[in-house]
Amino acid sequence: MMDFVIVLLLIVLLMLFGLNNGALFEGGLVGNGSFKYQTSALIVGGGLLLGALLEGTKTSNFALSLGGYLSGYVAIIIILIQLALFFAFSYIKLPLSITQALIGAWVGALIFLRPGFNASPIYNLVFWWTVSPVIAILVSAILFQFLKRITSKWRLAKISYFNRFLLLIIVFYTSFVLGANNIGFIKGAFGIPIWLLVVISVAATVGAVFMSSGFTKSIGEDFIVLGPLGIISALLGGATVLLMLTLMGYPASLTTTTLGGMIGVGLASRPSRFKTSYLVMITASWVLAGFLGFAISGLVFKLL
Repeated sequence: MMDFVIVLLLIVLLMLFGLNNGALFEGGLVGNGSFKYQTSALIVGGGLLLGALLEGTKTSNFALSLGGYLSGYVAIIIILIQLALFFAFSYIKLPLSITQALIGAWVGALIFLRPGFNASPIYNLVFWWTVSPVIAILVSAILFQFLKRITSKWRLAKISYFNRFLLLIIVFYTSFVLGANNIGFIKGAFGIPIWLLVVISVAATVGAVFMSSGFTKSIGEDFIVLGPLGIISALLGGATVLLMLTLMGYPASLTTTTLGGMIGVGLASRPSRFKTSYLVMITASWVLAGFLGFAISGLVFKLL
């Protein structure tokens, strides 16, 4: 019965995961007017599913380094904490990193359930969480200048075709990396079998396809509006940094790397809209995600 409850909660969690992350890079497509919501969402969903199926084991070992699979009442409590945080962040239309919130809650539980556990993997992870958006800013800014230079003498029709084709490829690539990193980590955290991996990947796709339009507008229109070349550079830079961390075995946040990429392009160009106040809110959400997960989980397990 408890395993059935965990499966149901994971499905709900992954739907919200698809909602938040689908909005992130799907918003770039919609915000610049190249694609409709449903078209871009389907691209995102397909990439998530294939990434989880083909490369979903890359970050599973990090979960094992924290002490094995989450199960029983511990798993249920940690998932419920994630759901509460997702609803809270969704209410204010901010993306939430499932990685940071989940690991924060996991560490909060370990402090009381396994005093003296080896925290060195967490220190390394936090370091890479901190530097990854900075790397994405630099990489995306360089990519933008490079692509701008090589396309500067092209005809408008050629540039338009190039942008649309490359956007499709890169958004698929970005979502593929997200599936490999984040959903792969969830697979390792909960000891998910292949059949359930398919189910939760489909749940994430449903979240991106049918639930993300409001959040897409917040990121693609309210925060920053970049041209197609800017979106290409931001997505490619952010996803490549996340791929690097995936290959290193570190679960990380696509939210931080891709938005870091958007900031990098914004600094290298003159976007039609760049809301500093929204940037401050997003930065605060990066910090709060792990801290709130840790604090709430620690309090709950202390009381238990």
